[in-house]
Amino acid sequence: MGRAIRHILLPAFIGLLIFIGTCLLNPSDIPSLPVVLPWDKIVHFGMFFVLSIVCFYDYYTLNNGIIIKGRWIFWGFVVPVIYGGIIELLQKYAFLTRSAEWGDFICDILGSLTATIFALIAYKMVRKKKKNLSL
Repeated sequence: MGRAIRHILLPAFIGLLIFIGTCLLNPSDIPSLPVVLPWDKIVHFGMFFVLSIVCFYDYYTLNNGIIIKGRWIFWGFVVPVIYGGIIELLQKYAFLTRSAEWGDFICDILGSLTATIFALIAYKMVRKKKKNLSL
């Protein structure tokens, strides 16, 4: 049980940082950046990419590299996407200084989806490398 808690701490910490950044910070406290790029969307993409990668990695290490793909994708993709949806709903209904946007939620999904593709490719490469090692 202690090992599982250890692997949950980093994703929980990143989730907490995302919550603070998207729900508790007042938009006026966030510095404005040049309008050349949609920074808000890039940040959403990046936050959920990192959250998903950490979830994938922690699940992988918790299970000693032996994964069940459905569970792995559930914890690394589905849970972060649901979390992103909950945050957008909280921004709409609970935090009056924030506003919910479909674009933010779509960027959350795209960040998690990109991380999922990256994790699956990395896992396939690791498995292939292990198969090629014969003693």
